Amino acid sequence: MGVSIRAYARMRGCSESAVRKAITSKRIKPEADGTIDPERANKQWEQNTFLGATLRPSVAKPAPPPSAQQRMAVPSVAGVESPSSDPVQSFLRARAVKETFNAKVAQMEYEERAGRLIQASRAAEYASTFSSIVKDHLMAMPDRLAPVLAAVDDEDAIHKILFNDVSAVLKKLSKAVADAGL
Repeated sequence: MGVSIRAYARMRGCSESAVRKAITSKRIKPEADGTIDPERANKQWEQNTFLGATLRPSVAKPAPPPSAQQRMAVPSVAGVESPSSDPVQSFLRARAVKETFNAKVAQMEYEERAGRLIQASRAAEYASTFSSIVKDHLMAMPDRLAPVLAAVDDEDAIHKILFNDVSAVLKKLSKAVADAGL
């Protein structure tokens, strides 16, 4: 005679849903009446679980504090552990890196589609175009305004001429930004 799923979960030190998942994934097999024989289920659990152990220990034990040597250890290159490390932990670490990368790629694709992100090559083209507009206008300003300003004696008139010329370059730059769709 076996015990209930809930009782077996308490005995095993895991959640009831973990036991139900083990049953559905055929890691353990319940009795015909739906109860579980704890001894047989423990053996099946150990045999049918990856590397003979669950990813989490069945009984939560606090991790010992790292030793001075572990605290001083140099991290491995590019997150690759030494060959003697636990393969489950290495797999989980690699999977976490992969999932993080996929999440970042998905976020970038979303932001690009939402119009908040552009490709670096397009950004460089826009910067080049905008800077050439400003440079060309500023470089031509002395040749264009020197004769006009030399003939004017009024300070307010000189200010107005310079203001209008700077406004013209800003309008041209604003139009170029609008045409680029930014």
